[in-house]
Amino acid sequence: MTEYLMEATYFPGCTMKTGVEESNIPMQLILEKLKIKFYELEDWNCCGSSSGHAVNHEISTAMGARNQSKAPKGRPIVIPCPNCFRNWTTSRYHLEHEPETREKYENQYGRLNISDPILNIYDLYHHVFNLARLKSVTFEGTKPLKDLKVAVYYGCGAMYPRFLRPVGPPRDTVERIITEIGATPLPWPYPHKCCSAFISAVYPEIAEELATLIITSAYETGADVMVTTCAMCQMNLEMRAVSARMNNPVPVLHLNQLMALYLGEKASEHEDWWKYHLVDPKPILKKKGLWD
Repeated sequence: MTEYLMEATYFPGCTMKTGVEESNIPMQLILEKLKIKFYELEDWNCCGSSSGHAVNHEISTAMGARNQSKAPKGRPIVIPCPNCFRNWTTSRYHLEHEPETREKYENQYGRLNISDPILNIYDLYHHVFNLARLKSVTFEGTKPLKDLKVAVYYGCGAMYPRFLRPVGPPRDTVERIITEIGATPLPWPYPHKCCSAFISAVYPEIAEELATLIITSAYETGADVMVTTCAMCQMNLEMRAVSARMNNPVPVLHLNQLMALYLGEKASEHEDWWKYHLVDPKPILKKKGLWD
């Protein structure tokens, strides 16, 4: 019954596609180990999350409509970026509930696949662990990440509008995953605090203040690492930690990296994951026995 979920259309989004090798490489290893096949959406465009939705609501909806018109029938769509996921689902909501909007973009782009019951939209991590719970995939040769204390950081991208909350993954999805892979998620004050990534070029002083607050709080809570699914948050937080010359900044990792380690990959064999980090995670991984 769940075999169709083992193949999915994959929407990488601009940031994941162009600048996050340390997340993309372990993601590919995870999919290979679990025998899940992703087919990148052909001729996709930006989801509109970085600027489109702030400049013009119609531009953002149009971007989502065009992407959806490209999606082949018979496969779900899986998205790793929380901002992309939010914008895809927001656009789809407008297409489903506003006949005039749907007609406009059907005339412009052709079919939108609104009625296809299989062409659902999933976030990557919720999708993978749902497959595990349905026993469609099995985690073999695992290495639980014992003694690793994690501050889960969602950022504001995962704060879906009220009308999308039933569509989005549960608010504690990442904490559940962290627990399942053997690490310990810590309660801390700022899992949903905006990191300021999208205003950092205009108001760097605000960005530095917010990033300092978030990273300092994670450190004071006792976290060994912060973990996020948002590539923009990861880049911005580590960049600000370095520019502000913080004392004892906490490394900010992609969830894909921890999942790959849990599935048996050796951290010491993947220098290509760690070299992009501005705050070196190797010392804490070695200290926790997770390097070899």
